[in-house]
Amino acid sequence: MEISLKKSADAHIISISGSLDIYTSLDFKNFLEANIPQVQSGDLHVVVNLEKLNYIDSSGIGMLIKQLNYVQELKGKFSIANMRPAIEKVFKVAGLTSYFQTIGEEEYREKFAV
Repeated sequence: MEISLKKSADAHIISISGSLDIYTSLDFKNFLEANIPQVQSGDLHVVVNLEKLNYIDSSGIGMLIKQLNYVQELKGKFSIANMRPAIEKVFKVAGLTSYFQTIGEEEYREKFAV
């Protein structure tokens, strides 16, 4: 798994490629918590870009939920962007599409692509 961070005027964009699973979910947690400001300002928006994510398991989904809660505790907003159809299917089967705020490819390009 590879993780990168890009800051825009409106958001911290974390891009994940590869797999988010039992072996890599802790790396994602550590990366997010080390790179996201701890201030509870309400201006924080974290966008997790899954455009290059190939695989996710229950550990990865659990970690996304934990990080959603973490960002919400900071009074921030947490969104998931660019889910591939196979990943989106996992979210739908798990009943999580209404739990996470999702951003489609076009909206992502308009708001966050440089």
